[in-house]
Amino acid sequence: MIHRQESEVDYSEKKIVHVAPAADYSTTTVHTWTRSRNSVFLVTVAGIEAIIVIALQAVIFAQFSNHPPADTLSKTNGSGIPVYLIIFIISQFFQVGVSWDAVRGQNTIQVIAFILFNLCCFVYSIFQFKQLTDVIQVPALNSLVNRLLIVDAIVIGLCELIYGYLGYRLYQEFGWRIYKKIGADPEIRNMYRWYQIFLSIVKLDMFFFLAYSIQYLVLVLKMTDYEFALTIVALPVTCLFLILVVYGIRRESRLMVYTFFVGLAAGAAYFSFKLFRMTETNQQDKFKYVKYFLMFFACVSLVLVVLTMINTAVCLSNFGKGLKSHLTRDPSKSLTPTQQGDRTLSLD
Repeated sequence: MIHRQESEVDYSEKKIVHVAPAADYSTTTVHTWTRSRNSVFLVTVAGIEAIIVIALQAVIFAQFSNHPPADTLSKTNGSGIPVYLIIFIISQFFQVGVSWDAVRGQNTIQVIAFILFNLCCFVYSIFQFKQLTDVIQVPALNSLVNRLLIVDAIVIGLCELIYGYLGYRLYQEFGWRIYKKIGADPEIRNMYRWYQIFLSIVKLDMFFFLAYSIQYLVLVLKMTDYEFALTIVALPVTCLFLILVVYGIRRESRLMVYTFFVGLAAGAAYFSFKLFRMTETNQQDKFKYVKYFLMFFACVSLVLVVLTMINTAVCLSNFGKGLKSHLTRDPSKSLTPTQQGDRTLSLD
C-alpha cells in the first residue's frame, strides 16, 4: 500500500524534458562561405577571369605605350587610352572583391549586382575594338591588339554565363540560409533586403566615384589647378565616409546617417555641376577628347547618389523595428534554441 502511494506521487509530478533543436541550428557550427561549393566556384572563377583579363590588358597597355600614335590627331584622341586600360584593370580587382564579399555576407542582391557589373565589363570589352582601332595606326600592332581583345571578350562572356548559373544556385542557397538567420517574419526579411541593397549600392558608389576622379585628375586637371589637391583629398575621405555609414546603418546611428545625407546632397550637387560644365561652349576645349567617358561616369555616379539617398531613407525608416539585433548579433550565437523556438515535452 505504501509502495503504491509512492508510485502515485512520483507519476503525479509533471516532468519537463527539453528536446534539443535540430542539428542545423547548432550554436557550435558557424557557416563560412568556403563550405558552399557554389560560393567557392564563384570566387574562383572571378579570380581566374581577373588574372586573364588583367594580363591581356597589361599587354595591350605595354604595346600601346611602346608604339605611341604617330600623328597628332591620333595622339590626342589616344591620350586617355592608358587611363581607361588602368580603370578596366582596377575593375577586375573590384569585381573579385565584390564576389568574395557577396558570398561571405550571403548577399543575394550583391551577387546580382556583381553579375550586372561583369556584363558592363563585357560590353566595354567589345567597345574597346573601336576605341583602340581608331588610335592605333600600325597594321601589325592593330592586328595583335585585336586578337588580344577577342580573347578578352570571349573570356568575360564565358564567365558571364557561368556567373548566371552560379547566381541562380546561390539565390536558392542564400534564401534558405537567410530564412534561418532572419526568420519567417516578412517585415524583418523586407528590411534585411533593403539593407542588402544599400550595401551593394555603396560599393558601386565607391568604384564609380574613384573611376571618375582618376579620369578627372589625370586627363583634365593640371597640378596647378586648385581642384587637383581637393580631388586628391576627397578620394580617401569619401571612401572612409562610405565605410562609416555602413557602420552607422548597422548600429542605427541617426547622427551618422543625417551627416551622410549632407554628403550625398553635396555629391549630387557636385556631379550635376560637372555635367553642366561639360556641356558649356566655353569648356569644350577642356573636355574635348574625354567628354563622353567623363559624362558617362558622372551620370552613373549621379544616378547612384540618388539611389543611395532613397535607399538610405528607407533604411533610416526601419530603425527601431528589430533589424539591428539581427545585424549586430554574434554569428556563433545567432541560432540559439530560444531564438528558434524551444520545444518542450510534458510527461505526466
